[in-house]
Amino acid sequence: MSSAFLTLYRSLTRHRLYAVLNIGGLALGIAVFLVLFLFVRFETGYDRVLPGWERVRVVKQTMQFPGSPEMAIPSPMPLLGQIESDWPEVDGARLLEDSMPVQTGTMLTKEKVARVDPAYFTLFPLSAIAGNPHATLATPDGAVVTQRIAETYFGKGPAIGRTLMLIVDGKATPFQVGAVIAEPPAAMTYRHSVYIALPSVDVGLAGGSGVVTFLRFADAQAGARRAAMFPAFLRRHPGLNFADLPRDVLKQSLVPVADVHLANPTDRIVVGALGSVGVLALLIAIVNYVNLATARAGLRAREVAIRKVVGATRQGLVAQFVGEAMVTAAMAGLIGLALAELALPLVNVAGGTTLSMTYIGTGSIVPPLMLLILAVGLVAGIYPAFILARFQPAAVLASVRSPGGHRAGTLLRRAMVVGQFGVAIGLMIGTAVLVAQTRHLQASDVGFDRGGLIALRMFGDQAVDDSQRRAFMAAVARLPGVMAVAQSAVAPTGGSFGIAAMHREGATGTEPMIVRADVAQGFFATYGAHLLAGRFLDAHRYRGDDALRKVPGANAIVLNRTAVRMLGFATPQAAIGRTVRDASNAGTENSATVVGVIDDMRFKSPRDPVEPQAYYQRDQTLSNPALAVRHAGDGRQLTAAMETLWRRIAPAIPFVALPVDRQLYDTYYRADAQRSHLFMIGAVLAVAIGCIGLYGLAAFDTARRIKEIGIRKTLGASTGDVLTLLIAQFLVPVFVAGVIAVPVSYLAMTRWLAGFDDRVALSPWLFVGTIVFAGSIATATIFGQAWRVARSEPARALRYE
Repeated sequence: MSSAFLTLYRSLTRHRLYAVLNIGGLALGIAVFLVLFLFVRFETGYDRVLPGWERVRVVKQTMQFPGSPEMAIPSPMPLLGQIESDWPEVDGARLLEDSMPVQTGTMLTKEKVARVDPAYFTLFPLSAIAGNPHATLATPDGAVVTQRIAETYFGKGPAIGRTLMLIVDGKATPFQVGAVIAEPPAAMTYRHSVYIALPSVDVGLAGGSGVVTFLRFADAQAGARRAAMFPAFLRRHPGLNFADLPRDVLKQSLVPVADVHLANPTDRIVVGALGSVGVLALLIAIVNYVNLATARAGLRAREVAIRKVVGATRQGLVAQFVGEAMVTAAMAGLIGLALAELALPLVNVAGGTTLSMTYIGTGSIVPPLMLLILAVGLVAGIYPAFILARFQPAAVLASVRSPGGHRAGTLLRRAMVVGQFGVAIGLMIGTAVLVAQTRHLQASDVGFDRGGLIALRMFGDQAVDDSQRRAFMAAVARLPGVMAVAQSAVAPTGGSFGIAAMHREGATGTEPMIVRADVAQGFFATYGAHLLAGRFLDAHRYRGDDALRKVPGANAIVLNRTAVRMLGFATPQAAIGRTVRDASNAGTENSATVVGVIDDMRFKSPRDPVEPQAYYQRDQTLSNPALAVRHAGDGRQLTAAMETLWRRIAPAIPFVALPVDRQLYDTYYRADAQRSHLFMIGAVLAVAIGCIGLYGLAAFDTARRIKEIGIRKTLGASTGDVLTLLIAQFLVPVFVAGVIAVPVSYLAMTRWLAGFDDRVALSPWLFVGTIVFAGSIATATIFGQAWRVARSEPARALRYE
């Protein structure tokens, strides 16, 4: 064993360039793989961090009308009782998520609060530091808090028995801390800071986003059997929820809790793509090793021949060379681990992640790293070992030149270069499309002017009454820099709305489902909506020909472009003055006259199609209204002034105001942007690894052709001719790789972009430019070696060997 290490040491020190390229390339590939492995393990490990997760399922309910995106809807409160009555072996718990203010003196701070059944901590056994969570939630005024909450509000002393003041429905309500738990793992879908008892009455959607129902079964198989029986259970209990909806609109199922995090197919594709980048970067590094090992096989041919003469067997030589590859992989693995550890902080900033390495205990990186080193050593070392071990002593020792430059070996190395750069070019194309799509979404027209617009979501808090809202709106309108103020039930990133079938006067066939959006005076002007035909809603005008006079039994509405198309109007102008009505009721009180058509306003995800919307004006009793403020000048100063007003008018509710463009970015665009950063980092490093291998091949190949170059220059070839010859030799595989990578990349990116309703077009120049860029990188990589050989003096070259 010591002789094998000595042989490896001599080989590496004698050929330092080979050592740096091989170990450095493998280390970089291992580092990229480790970082992206951590990311994929984190994303796919959601909710698998607690004991018994495989036994827990979530009631999933979604509603989707034709032409509209799928929407999650909450479980009804009585559902759990019905399930436990029909399936007595099942344990269950409900969760109502909320964001409640915590009052400390005159300060208000919002925290993530969960109203849960006492059995919640049986299904999700979070570690208790002090107290009994289950017993605490058995009392209506008990609270379970995380260690962070306990230290934030009560210091380092004991928190048990202390009072936490929560603002519940606008009223300061004391809760007694009965248990302190450790911080929930980061890889949990349902993470909260404070837990209080869920009321026994049907609270519906009040104060939260809806009830989530969890069920725990005896084992995973029992959960799968009950999931298959769930549709039959719902048919036996038709009155539980949304019973009047068609079956093709309402979807109800029991899904494993671990499937909730990556429920969106697009998210699964992105996570899988990032994992693939890590694997491909590692494969490129392994191919580099094989390429360089076979290219320099001739340098060790006489060594192999002499070893065989003195008695070495082929099996012994294979074991030696595989052992050398294993040691090289181990060295590269340690360096790669160090590089990954150093890169993690930068990766976390760029990708918005919280990845970290653990060396001891659950989630340790050591076992995967050891398996990775073993696999890399075997995969990278097997083929070169057999190539080296098959040399025949007589042929090698009788030959003037060392073997290893035969045509088959050259073709194999070129084929591997094609594969390397095919992968690299594909990753470059994918990165270019990701960046282009991200920039397109951030700069695209969303149907309204999102710049200079501030949204105040706390305006619709249930604890705020109409008089406070009116006083605040009037005060904000008088602030310097405020151009317009309006409230609405619909708003960017969310809101309240209704949906119903709408009938167009004179139309036949199936009526489309149209979203009803209630807005107040000034909504369109405040948002900067794009008017396509007619006019905006006006409290002083009802119909275009009935100025200052309301027509009994009629409504005025504004439609968006999508609603006009779905209702069958040929153009926006053709819809003006036409009558539409709620198709579920033929009464005149549901009739409306179209007075205006606006462009689609994209308030939701760019992945989802824009919904057909009909805007109705209501100046009072809007459901959960949001306030929008259009301003000019410094938004930070305006926000500070509005906060001062809010604290005077509604001191019990925390002030929350954000620019609309930031809200949209944080909710819908940030995750894609951050993942594109990770993809870009992986792709760039994969290309760098490919260039390391290409540089090594160029160095060895040009060194072998010095005598040939001398002869060519003696016969009249110029330095430029030789340079062109050498560079073209390496560029041909690169461009062949581009030809192979383009159609594969086109299909992959077309599929990915199909997940966006608003997407960038795939230009042919993007693919051509990427291939040219890859060729430029390859040229720059090999230019130094080619230039050195091309300029060599013929006399010196002919004395080589």
